[in-house]
Amino acid sequence: MKNESRQGTKGSSTRRGGLIFFGIVAAIYALVLVVFPSTGKEALALTLAVLKALIVPLSLVFAALVLTNLFLKPKQVSALIGKDSGLKGSLLSLLAGIASVGPAYAWYPLLGTVHKHGGGAGQISVFLFGRAIKPFLLPAMIAYFGWVFSLSITLLTAIGALILGWTMNRIRGTTA
Repeated sequence: MKNESRQGTKGSSTRRGGLIFFGIVAAIYALVLVVFPSTGKEALALTLAVLKALIVPLSLVFAALVLTNLFLKPKQVSALIGKDSGLKGSLLSLLAGIASVGPAYAWYPLLGTVHKHGGGAGQISVFLFGRAIKPFLLPAMIAYFGWVFSLSITLLTAIGALILGWTMNRIRGTTA
């Protein structure tokens, strides 16, 4: 229970920090609008253009996060990629790692929770290693390096992730 109360406090201070940051940015915009009206209007127009361009992708990401939090609980994920989930769990971890976005450290709290609920160290390692494969970058990689190199390195990265997971499970003494 103590851990939960600390997390609640941390979450509220983070929200407060976000509001303070927003207030500072709004104040700077207001100051620039007063002191340099044409520059301020231009900056505001650029900001609104960026927000307009990002609203759909950000909404989709937010919806995906909400749906994930609604339907996938750490215990369910742990059951799928648990210590004894074997190759199936490793393949699911690999696919999840490939599909994941954002910085790796943002996934650590979720992965830590999954680990506490029985998620395997090998499968978590596969997830983190699999993050190196980014399908949306594959066309650019193919354009720069060609099909053979791009597909070979992608396949070798996937195989390397699975080997790492197997090795981690052996080191940790699990059967998967």
